[in-house]
Amino acid sequence: MPTVPKTRARFFFSRKTALFLIAALGLLCCGGSGSETGMPSDPPPVPFRVETFLSGLNFPVTMAFAPDGRLFFNELQTGRVRIVQNGVLLAQPFATLPVETFGERGLLGLAFDPQFANNRFVYLLYSDPSGVQRVVRFTDVNGTGVSPTVIVDRLPSAVVHNAGNIGFGPDGRLYVTIGDSTDPANSQNPNSLAGKILRYNPDGTVPAANPFGATNPAFNLGLRNSFDFTFHPQTGVIYASENGLNCDDELNRITPGGNYGWRPNYPCGDTDASFIAPLMRFNPSIAPTGVAFYTGSVFPQFRGSLFLVDFLSGRVRRFVVDEARRGQIIQSETVVDGGFGSLLDIVQGTDGFLYFSSTTDIMRIVPQ
Repeated sequence: MPTVPKTRARFFFSRKTALFLIAALGLLCCGGSGSETGMPSDPPPVPFRVETFLSGLNFPVTMAFAPDGRLFFNELQTGRVRIVQNGVLLAQPFATLPVETFGERGLLGLAFDPQFANNRFVYLLYSDPSGVQRVVRFTDVNGTGVSPTVIVDRLPSAVVHNAGNIGFGPDGRLYVTIGDSTDPANSQNPNSLAGKILRYNPDGTVPAANPFGATNPAFNLGLRNSFDFTFHPQTGVIYASENGLNCDDELNRITPGGNYGWRPNYPCGDTDASFIAPLMRFNPSIAPTGVAFYTGSVFPQFRGSLFLVDFLSGRVRRFVVDEARRGQIIQSETVVDGGFGSLLDIVQGTDGFLYFSSTTDIMRIVPQ
């Protein structure tokens, strides 16, 4: 049974981080206050390393930390939801769902109810062998999922452009991302559930204030295959990864009713001003997957940053976004430059560390 930690350490300093640390150490050795006026400086960056947290896993595609510190993760192809408690992978799965695994389908999304401490609700998105996708809710009873309840049924399912994650926003609503099911026209059709992020109430009903009407779960238009999304820690605005053509992967800032331009005959590098432009384009393709904001205190140099991992290069990237200027990226760097396989997801742990997964392992970024 895998335990914590099996260390495969690598040490990382960006050039900017190294210069910042040298400057901070200089102030410490010389008694400096951080400025000539005596104002305190920002805390120095904390050196970090990557260690292998769990190994020998089966495609841990999505991770989420329960408020009590347990790490839940989905195995894409087995349909099992696994739990790591006190550093040990429990033998008994939380739940096992029947899943269609051909192509990009399988056990995909995982989210905890905002009132989890009281109701113990865990939500999952999966591809059913019947040809649809569903959001189902379980109740956590001592690490076992009971009372499965279908919350949203008959969502589009496709071999590719399937997308698939879920999450609760600061508004208490449940968000679901669905790919265009290989038909770009779906993305521009507000009456199709494909090619969009959808918004529901926790019980699966549609919020009356949704941008396309009180019976339409669509939150936006014009997405191709958004693998993951996260919420800005101050404003709650959605930031999402987008798998485009092999020359046009994206990072997007998603607003209600916004149209992000994916459509039939889409050209690479399209800059049509009638659509909302991405914050970042990646060319050649990197196959962006998990995204997460860091809000912890372990790494002060990361606080407020947006992290993105990808499947093709296996890099962990960090972006500083200016939310006041609609998410404009003002700084970016590669934090982990590959070496850990094809990456699937990244989350912040309740311990303040950053966890990211590959097809076989879960790694974490910890202080040196």
